[in-house]
Amino acid sequence: MSQHDWHPADIVAAIRKQELTLKELSIANGLTPRACSSAMHRPYEKPERVIANQLGVHPKEIWPSRYHENGKRRRFLHSKMVANKSLKSTKNSLSDASSLKTNLAVEE
Repeated sequence: MSQHDWHPADIVAAIRKQELTLKELSIANGLTPRACSSAMHRPYEKPERVIANQLGVHPKEIWPSRYHENGKRRRFLHSKMVANKSLKSTKNSLSDASSLKTNLAVEE
């Protein structure tokens, strides 16, 4: 298996051979009209799956750079930022709750 992602033009051509456009494929699968087009240039899990299913392959075959050898998806900067933000808000919530307990204990 090649370690290079398919060229976006090759993906578009494969979809066009099935008499579809990326926009039609997106809409038919309940995505925004440009979702599949966005997946050509940046990681976007759901449209990647839609495109791969349409072509009858696993997304890892089209975008090997976006997946680990075992087939699990790699995490990218944006998803790491979201995870860190979620972790920080959870920590803040926990510290707010503990300071509230401390304040309540002091008042009693």
